Amino acid sequence: MIKNMIDKIYDVDESDATASYGKGEKREDYADAWKETGNAILLGLPGSGKAALAVLLAERIELDIITPVSVGEAVEILGGEKKIIVLDDSLVEAPAVQSLIHGAGKAFYLMADSKTLAARMAERDSVEDSEQLWRDMSARLAVMEPIFYSVLHFLLPAVQTPEVMVDDALEKVAY
Repeated sequence: MIKNMIDKIYDVDESDATASYGKGEKREDYADAWKETGNAILLGLPGSGKAALAVLLAERIELDIITPVSVGEAVEILGGEKKIIVLDDSLVEAPAVQSLIHGAGKAFYLMADSKTLAARMAERDSVEDSEQLWRDMSARLAVMEPIFYSVLHFLLPAVQTPEVMVDDALEKVAY
C-alpha cells in the first residue's frame, strides 16, 4: 500500500504566499529530547554505517558509545543520559524499545537503499551470493523502514561517507 504524504488540497486567499521553517521553528520537541537526555540514538539496517558514525560522533562530542544486545539492556540504556546509543534493527523492532526511542534523545535513521546495504555487507562479511543478500535486505528494509520512520527525529543519507554524516548529525544535535 502506498500512501501519499500530502492528502489534502487547500484553497488560499494569497496564491503567492509561502511558508518556511528554519532552525528551531515548530521543532521544540526535538530540542527538548536532547536537552533532557543528551543522547544520540543511531538506527538503521546492517551496512548503514551506524558503528562508523558512532565512533566519529564520540570523538567530536565526547560521549561514550553503547550498543545494547538485548531488549532489556536497550530499555535500560534508553532511560539513561549522555550516550551515543547504537541500536540493531532487531531491537528497534521490539515494541518495548520502539516506545522509548523518540523521547530518549535525538534519533537518527541512517537511510540507504537495499542494493547499497547488501553491497557493503557482502564486502564486509565476504558474502558470495550478493544477489540473495540483496533480496534479503530488500525484504528487511520493507519491514523496518516504516518502524524507523515512526521513531526518528532526523534522516541521515547513509550513502554518504561517515565523515559527511557526522557533520550533518552534529548540525542537528545543535538544533
